[in-house]
Amino acid sequence: MKKVFLKKRSLNKIFIVLSSFALAVLIYLLFRSRKLFYYQIIELMNLDSYVKYVRKIVWSYRKQIPNWVIYSLPDGLWLFSMGVSILHSRVFYKKAQTIFNIIFLSMIGVEVFQGVYGGHGTFIGTFDGADVICYIIGYIAASVLGYLIWTRNSKERVIENGDEVLKKERKRILIIIVVFIILGFFPALVT
Repeated sequence: MKKVFLKKRSLNKIFIVLSSFALAVLIYLLFRSRKLFYYQIIELMNLDSYVKYVRKIVWSYRKQIPNWVIYSLPDGLWLFSMGVSILHSRVFYKKAQTIFNIIFLSMIGVEVFQGVYGGHGTFIGTFDGADVICYIIGYIAASVLGYLIWTRNSKERVIENGDEVLKKERKRILIIIVVFIILGFFPALVT
């Protein structure tokens, strides 16, 4: 019975992470430049004709879609996906939350750095307040979801081999961070 419960939790986590990340990628594919890396992957998979067809349809509604949805929401969804991956079903939730806090503050720091040193057309990028708001919303949503799941599950959890479990969680979190950093750079890659 416990294994079924754990599998269901894992499937829920995977669904939340993949659906929010897929929405971000979909926004890139449908509304952003076709020179971006994600679009190049679609071309390699010979799916670009389908994406072009859907792009034609959604572009007729482009004026009704706010710019923040196209340019800032994917960043918030990326941070939310990363946060759920890091925080969901952790035994040492508080340590994982500390790591996620550092990532969140780093992302805000990048935006501030862009405001000071960046600008339109620079490699550094341009500060956007909507990015900051989407980061904050993604951070809060992932943190609240992670906390609620942790409080619900911590009542029934007995920690055996705590040091070993902590090492495994740190390794998993490090892998998650590396994967999401790589995925986060893909949209910036232009061919």
